[in-house]
Amino acid sequence: MDRLSEEEECVLINAREMSPLWSVVMDWTRGGDDAECSAVVPVFAEIIGRWERAGYVEVYQGDEWPAHEGGERLTGDVLEDVLRSPSTWEYRETPPVIGLLDAPGSSALRSAWLG
Repeated sequence: MDRLSEEEECVLINAREMSPLWSVVMDWTRGGDDAECSAVVPVFAEIIGRWERAGYVEVYQGDEWPAHEGGERLTGDVLEDVLRSPSTWEYRETPPVIGLLDAPGSSALRSAWLG
């Protein structure tokens, strides 16, 4: 496996932290404004969708953080719809929480990350 891109490293770190998806773009933009965050969403949506299909990350929707505890796992077309929705990536303090979780397959990514 090739070395991870900086964007992929950001996703991996956030998955290990069980972060909400809005946190991924906020981390990447260092708390940037709405336009800055919106501009990078397609990059992160593509990585998360691809990695979920490969078994590297899981995405959950729940009523509170961490979303995987008591939440519902999102896959397939449902996940793709959620990743395309602008509201998924907006900061919020109310439900739903849409969060990442690193999956067992992510160990291969950690090897690429450490290079």
